[in-house]
Amino acid sequence: PIEAARLINDDLKSWFKFDPIYYYHPTDQGFSEMRRRRRGRCEDMTNLAIFAMRANGLAVTSDYTPFWADAGNNHAWNAIVTPSGKVIPFMGAESNPNNYHLANKLAKIYRKMYEKHPENLIFQKGKDEKIPSWLAGKDYLDVTADYTSVCDIAVRLAKPVPDSIGVAYLCVFNSGEWQAIDWGRIKDNTATFKAVGADIVYLPAFYIDEKIVPAGPPFLLTRDSGMAIFNPDKERLIPLSLISTTNRKLEVSTDGISHTFLAPGQEYELSYWDNSWQSIGKSVATDKPMVFFDVPSGCLYWLVAIGSHREERIFSIENGYQIWW
Repeated sequence: PIEAARLINDDLKSWFKFDPIYYYHPTDQGFSEMRRRRRGRCEDMTNLAIFAMRANGLAVTSDYTPFWADAGNNHAWNAIVTPSGKVIPFMGAESNPNNYHLANKLAKIYRKMYEKHPENLIFQKGKDEKIPSWLAGKDYLDVTADYTSVCDIAVRLAKPVPDSIGVAYLCVFNSGEWQAIDWGRIKDNTATFKAVGADIVYLPAFYIDEKIVPAGPPFLLTRDSGMAIFNPDKERLIPLSLISTTNRKLEVSTDGISHTFLAPGQEYELSYWDNSWQSIGKSVATDKPMVFFDVPSGCLYWLVAIGSHREERIFSIENGYQIWW
């Protein structure tokens, strides 16, 4: 199967290419449209590979993450499931099995299926009247454990549970917003979430009036299943020396000054998380690190260029350095 998939995918790669303009296409393309346009987004590429490979008797899936855990956007890709149950991912029309690696952290991974899955939220008693749109699907399967280390966690909610709400959501920070990636039942003000990816920052939340409402502070789920909570300490104020708005390799010049990845002349705003983003202030970048004084310690921060698309990443501070999430 692996060799057959490689041969078929090599043919697809010869005539079909990724094109980001298809992010603006209202739906996945149909087969005839893909044949004409020869371009598409990742969902189109996975669908095309499925058409070709299932037609040749290969058991190929369409797997996806609704939201990257440490970057913006989402992603879909293909996988072959071997008779032993091993999942080998690849990217239709782009990268072959055993040569493909997912680029970002994964909190949850799901597989498109034909059958309904009764464990999905849409079928549960006591669910919210309104739930985040993609979680309302009937025919997806959680396959996170096939791709990354996972653990079950119980999150004590810091906010009172509103009447009639029986589930909470686990959110990742994606493209400037907290996005629901998983759900869990609430019992005694504690929500339990199953098989979630580690080394990721999450926010527990409710979904009220079709909006994400924080149910407690954000926390880092560590690789050993521990939880490090980010709560602002307003009694211990610190200075922050910042060099970037997203994960970059730290470089130091010969005179010992840290290299900055900020655009000189660009105005930036620093915020910290305390139930919502609270502004510390704005500053215009130079060729030196940007310094903010009297900042609450122990929390999450977000440095955003004024007028940007808000794709900048959240970070914490450890020994004076930005740690990216």
